[in-house]
Amino acid sequence: MFTSGMNPALGMTFMTSTMMIALPSAIKVFNWIGTIWDGNIQFNAVFLNCAAFVALFIVGGLSGIFMAAVPVDIYFHDTYFIVAHFHYVLFGATLFGVFAGVQFWFPKMFGRQMHDGVQKVHFVLTFIGMNGTFFPMHLLGIAGMPRRYADPYLHGYLEHLLPMNQFMTISAIVMGFAQFLLLGNFFFSMFYGKKVGRNPWGANGLEWSAPSPPGHGNFDVPPVCYRGPYEYSGPESEALGQDFILQTTAPPTGVKAVAAHH
Repeated sequence: MFTSGMNPALGMTFMTSTMMIALPSAIKVFNWIGTIWDGNIQFNAVFLNCAAFVALFIVGGLSGIFMAAVPVDIYFHDTYFIVAHFHYVLFGATLFGVFAGVQFWFPKMFGRQMHDGVQKVHFVLTFIGMNGTFFPMHLLGIAGMPRRYADPYLHGYLEHLLPMNQFMTISAIVMGFAQFLLLGNFFFSMFYGKKVGRNPWGANGLEWSAPSPPGHGNFDVPPVCYRGPYEYSGPESEALGQDFILQTTAPPTGVKAVAAHH
């Protein structure tokens, strides 16, 4: 839009409205960080993938602000900087969230747990490969390398960028082969993974009181809720010597009045 020749005054309107997108995105980021702040963090592969999601979403969001500015976007338009931006958001952020979700919900789906060590190796290789593939694209875009060229090195002013593209290719191959670890772990764990109970993560949500895997109708007994799903480290859970308590767990003796008050 900014390079289509439209009225510059209209471009300022689009620029302002596009930059405003950063406000709700920033609120979400602070919300995610505030959720884990001072919490009892478990450094398993699920958390690592969630943390990578937040970190990469920040990088992708910040590069988006560059392109929201008309003067900067005119230079960055149709360069590798654009490719870097949307891959950090659509691949870097989104897929790491998917990786976390797959491992988190796997026990509820199959009654077994994926091997956490293999998932950590998958995370490290994918994280390194992803950043090695897409972060240099920012530098290529700043250098003026256009996208959608079958052979950009026909142009002499781009020849010095070839080593960086070769490094990106190697990183992409590493990232691609790392996904075989995820697939292998997934299908192996379906049959040979460690058997777990209803709530292997110590979560508070109602779904974790259902059998793993759930039968017809999900719940084997009608659930009775005594509290909300996000009440961690409250008086009730502390009375049980833990930092979580399921919604369906009756209030411990001595804290009934507190639970009723809340």
